[in-house]
Amino acid sequence: MNISNDENPSLLARIAQTKRPDLVVTIGYGDELPVFRHARALWQFYMCHFPGIEVIFVRWSDKLKRGEVMSDGHDLLVGIGDGFQGEAGYNNSGVWSQSENARWIYRQVLVQDYLLRTRDKPFFLYQTTITSVVDFRGLCTVLDHLAPVNCFAGPLGRLTAPEVFNGLTFVSGASALMSRDVLLRMRERYDPHHPFATVPNDIWQAAVLDDVPRQALPTFNFLKPRAPRADGAYLYQTAQWLVREGHYHFRIKTVAPEDAAARREDIDPWIMLRLMEAVLDSEHLPQATLALVDKVQRLADGGAGQPVAPRRAGPLHTGPRDFAMNDNEIAYP
Repeated sequence: MNISNDENPSLLARIAQTKRPDLVVTIGYGDELPVFRHARALWQFYMCHFPGIEVIFVRWSDKLKRGEVMSDGHDLLVGIGDGFQGEAGYNNSGVWSQSENARWIYRQVLVQDYLLRTRDKPFFLYQTTITSVVDFRGLCTVLDHLAPVNCFAGPLGRLTAPEVFNGLTFVSGASALMSRDVLLRMRERYDPHHPFATVPNDIWQAAVLDDVPRQALPTFNFLKPRAPRADGAYLYQTAQWLVREGHYHFRIKTVAPEDAAARREDIDPWIMLRLMEAVLDSEHLPQATLALVDKVQRLADGGAGQPVAPRRAGPLHTGPRDFAMNDNEIAYP
């Protein structure tokens, strides 16, 4: 991570000097829910404070031919054509249908192919969601300590069912880091006709990368239902505390789409705004981030702090945990 050493620059000026030329951030979203469009507007504001970080918003386009990819400013447009017709489940249930999963994986492969074709040097790809907030200073600190090859890292989970996926360790699609060589392997192994190409994209990634160890990294989830614009001061103060504790990725998902009593677009963007304000008002403490990463890695598979096998029987997380992973684990004053 390169940060300017100008004499006595302001906090925002120092944040704006955060640079990582070998990092590409992709944020994919669609028009399934209004919350995604509201979150995009917030990201448009937020990324102005990190001009040295390349952020690409991935979107569908009905004006491009199927499989065609075109760069349009900060957007990368992907043509979908009339393929992948089927049930649109996310609007109603909050769960992607098989056809939606297949479409998202198809788009992901096209985007990664575009990045591989337009970049010859090694780079990291960071995939996150439009309803996440990322402190890129913390992410860059993590990257300073990761090898630029064979990297597949992020918050980990482990499946116990169905049997074909029993023991499979996956990296959350909300915060996934991959090196260029790993992207090459995924592109080579993509088979749109394989049954795995209809599962959620983070499970598909884990299945095709069955020879790549996983590296555990932290995340923090805001899940607690709240009223619109509620708890602003609490959210701001909590986020500042979390940044001091070393956190850098925050996912916000408080309301399921099927919950007719509350509209996520009226709640989550307000939480995102408070978190963005807190990040921009907080100093980054590299040692805190590295200490948190060490804690997370020592929770996985026996506490050795080493990369995790792609597949292994038994629980993923073992031993006591002394840090919160979501806002349901923090006492409200």
